Amino acid sequence: MDLRYESVRLHIRNHYRLLHISDVHFSSRTSHDKNIRMIGEMLALAESVHCPAPEFSEKNHPLDAVCITGDLVSRKCTRESVSDALLLLRKLRELLREGVVFYSLGNHEMDLPPDVRENLFDCAREQGVILLDNQSVTMHFNGDSEMDGICFAGLTLPQSVYKNDKGRYWNLSAITRKMVKGCLGSCDVHPCVLLAHTPLGFPVYAKWGADLVLSGHIHGGIIRMKDRGLLSPERRFMPKYTKGLFNEGKCVMNVSAGIGKFRLNNPPELVCIDLVPDGKKVENL
Repeated sequence: MDLRYESVRLHIRNHYRLLHISDVHFSSRTSHDKNIRMIGEMLALAESVHCPAPEFSEKNHPLDAVCITGDLVSRKCTRESVSDALLLLRKLRELLREGVVFYSLGNHEMDLPPDVRENLFDCAREQGVILLDNQSVTMHFNGDSEMDGICFAGLTLPQSVYKNDKGRYWNLSAITRKMVKGCLGSCDVHPCVLLAHTPLGFPVYAKWGADLVLSGHIHGGIIRMKDRGLLSPERRFMPKYTKGLFNEGKCVMNVSAGIGKFRLNNPPELVCIDLVPDGKKVENL
């Protein structure tokens, strides 16, 4: 499992550190023992970038937030799979202590049976995880003034974006600004970090007003050759956004290659993202 470091400049006063996790896919196809080993690897990497210290540096700064961008579990999961997912959430909350864990939803969460889905969400909330299901919250981290809030928004798009009413991958709904605004309302607080499971709507997310977008879904393109991903879950060849940082105007998007599912020449990854001031004078955020 890889740990990728990225740095993003935003209109902020202070430094912040995020850990981006996506597409873990605890499922009926993964054994409990394998899940426990995977959780151990993820926690070891998370701990390696959570280093409280008085001065900021690339390797020496506490984690302020963990951002999980959907598909923590697969639609075909067992009770044991859900328990393993909740164990990961609990361990991340214990690690951060003063930080926060955000969890936005992917298409697999929305495919879960209603009782399984609600149990997962209720248990996650009980553990102190902030569930962002077409919701946003403005956070003031340790030492921040009232003017230094960062908005975190979680976008849950209609299932028709991922599959049609017959469960196929053609004639899908396009992601539009009207759709995003219908889910989240207007983007009124900046900077805004948008947790959006699919990166395919990146130009729309930028027009909506996001400053930083965190996405996954594409699994790094499943098979990677010469730093290009070959296939998307929608069975599209050579998808545009598979892994890494992308720019659209003033908006930046990080796409995680994720953790679970079949992959070739495409190691699972966590992404440590340092948010650093852009150097411009900050008056009223």
